Amino acid sequence: MTKPITPRQHGLIDYGFSASMLTLPSLFGMSRKARLFFAMFGATQGTVNAITDQPFAIAPLISFRTHRTVDLGSTPLYALAPLLTGVAREGKARVFWLLMGGVLVAVYNLTDWQATKAAKKRGGRFRLR
Repeated sequence: MTKPITPRQHGLIDYGFSASMLTLPSLFGMSRKARLFFAMFGATQGTVNAITDQPFAIAPLISFRTHRTVDLGSTPLYALAPLLTGVAREGKARVFWLLMGGVLVAVYNLTDWQATKAAKKRGGRFRLR
């Protein structure tokens, strides 16, 4: 069964996720510690997305399959870091963290990670349509 989020959509969602992590904590008036935590996570997410072989890559250096591994490996870090740093004690940061964590899990589980095989059959890299 094909999942509804294509590599193209995943790339766009990741850029939106990154932009949200970089901007919304300031707009919501979160503490400096929370803004720094979310900015670091957002910048990392944006960088990984920019170098992943997907239609909106800046420099496709890593495969979409590797991106999947990074997403899976970073989820526990995202889940634990606010608890360990104390960011989760701040009300606004806690709500934002939980909401964005839900987005991460949903996008990961709804992404068609097998689409890369179909792209290879079409001639390699993903292409914008």
